[in-house]
Amino acid sequence: MKALVYEGSGRLALAEREVPTIGEDEVLIRVSHVGICGTDMLVAHDGLARVKPPVVLGHEFSGYVERVGNPASSLQPGDRVVVEPLVTCGSCSACASGSYNVCAAFKLIGVDVDGAMAPYVKVPEKTVYRIQDATAMEDAAFVEPLAVGVHMVRMSGLQARQTAMIAGGGPIGLIAAKVAQLKGADVYVSEVNPFRIEFAKALGFSLMNPQEQNVAQALKAATGGYGAHVTFEATGTNHGWNDCIEAAGTHGTVLIAGLPKKPPTIDGYQLVAKELKVVGSRVYTAEDYREAIRLIEDGLFRPQHYISKTIPLDEAIEHGFQAIDRGEPVMKILIQMNPNEGR
Repeated sequence: MKALVYEGSGRLALAEREVPTIGEDEVLIRVSHVGICGTDMLVAHDGLARVKPPVVLGHEFSGYVERVGNPASSLQPGDRVVVEPLVTCGSCSACASGSYNVCAAFKLIGVDVDGAMAPYVKVPEKTVYRIQDATAMEDAAFVEPLAVGVHMVRMSGLQARQTAMIAGGGPIGLIAAKVAQLKGADVYVSEVNPFRIEFAKALGFSLMNPQEQNVAQALKAATGGYGAHVTFEATGTNHGWNDCIEAAGTHGTVLIAGLPKKPPTIDGYQLVAKELKVVGSRVYTAEDYREAIRLIEDGLFRPQHYISKTIPLDEAIEHGFQAIDRGEPVMKILIQMNPNEGR
């Protein structure tokens, strides 16, 4: 089968790979749609030292059950599914407590093991979730990034009628913004990219540009002097971290999801002076995955608002990865494995 493979040294290639052989606790998935994620871009640019090439990329995906390793499984060939792309040890203290997303032996399908930018991918059976027949497969491919946003908001403790500020108007930032809005919060987004600014405005969010204004001052002016009850860092920059700290109100929460390439230099005085809570957020758990599926199936979150284009696998390098590198105005690009399949 033809797959999109990271070969190391910044090289991507469409290469022939064998259809995976599954074990008793695994399922073979025929991939329908897979998204290009910021993590995929990071790997493609040699940004994750733990990656051992060659590896098939892709962890945001939907598909159909092709084969099941366990004869007693409730899954059946043809089932429409999404996959929580985590491989964890199941025995450490984090896994035992249900927080397997912070497992010390954490692996991500499409980064640490072969992923879904291929016609077939094998996954642990316990990570597979059925979806409704009425849910479009391209929408279902959005469950994974939506679950990231759901987890961010859940970890933050954000409540209805509170103010939230999201630093970063990329896919994860705007997904978190929508989840916060669905929670009943008043949402502001900080972004510098003109395309993303207009995109976020079209989604109904209030925008601030940190290159043109002091984000914290602007937010305080809009909120009667308080600032945000919760700020969400989704830029992975030092400026983003400090904007979130400065914009948070007294006893507020700073939720960190974006990681700078170098350890950030932060204003520790404000953390103490305002008694801020700093919370990290790493991917998701089953609770977040189920909620993400519900939001899409109930029509509360509409992935079509975020999908810029859908392309076949043989165009994924030039019109996917390279298009993002060129700075083309896109929010989310999906790869459709079989263009004749439909939605």
